[in-house]
Amino acid sequence: MHGSALMTRDVDVVCALDAENLVRIHTALDKLHPVHRMTPAKLPFTRDQAMSGGLKYLYLTTDWGQLDCLGEVKGVGDYKACLGSSEILEIDGQSMHVLSIDALIQAKRAMGRPRDLHAVLELEAIRDQQRKSNS
Repeated sequence: MHGSALMTRDVDVVCALDAENLVRIHTALDKLHPVHRMTPAKLPFTRDQAMSGGLKYLYLTTDWGQLDCLGEVKGVGDYKACLGSSEILEIDGQSMHVLSIDALIQAKRAMGRPRDLHAVLELEAIRDQQRKSNS
């Protein structure tokens, strides 16, 4: 989204993971056969599970690929904090909130894995180049 050459194999979505929103997520994904990616048996994500709520993270595999529903982002915060640290981008005619490059750098630094720290270096270079171009 910000011009990084680094790719991931999933889509991360920050959202409220209360029961009401989990039911919405289940309804939206049901025909894509969502299963819990982090369980050895790859158990289906059911409406009953959605109705119980109380999740912090939901890692799914669907017919279209991997989807991570995050109740919070380390280094940034919960859904409301992420929304406040986002910018609106238009992609294929659709407007959506994405973490600002500064918030993404903050999150990657807080996660601290080697691949995240590598991403920080690239994202900082992109941010610095964007700032030079805008000045």
